Amino acid sequence: MEENKSQIITLTDKKYLVVGGTNKIISLKSDLIQLDTVLGGIMVTGKNLELITLDNNSLKAEISGEIISIKYLDKSEKIPFFRKLFK
Repeated sequence: MEENKSQIITLTDKKYLVVGGTNKIISLKSDLIQLDTVLGGIMVTGKNLELITLDNNSLKAEISGEIISIKYLDKSEKIPFFRKLFK
């Protein structure tokens, strides 16, 4: 059986983001949320970010706040450890 690698990302009015295929939350801050998804890492930056829900059954994460950027990370790309500590 082949693993489902499909992913839908929906952004509404730069204030509400739904990311399908989310396995887990890696980092959660008010200006940065990093997710592990079926297609790799995703970094969401913004202001006043909040994780509304993470549904493990449907693999869906819902985020609210002022979304500034959504970026897929290369497999070798990670958020620097010291940036997470001192931000």
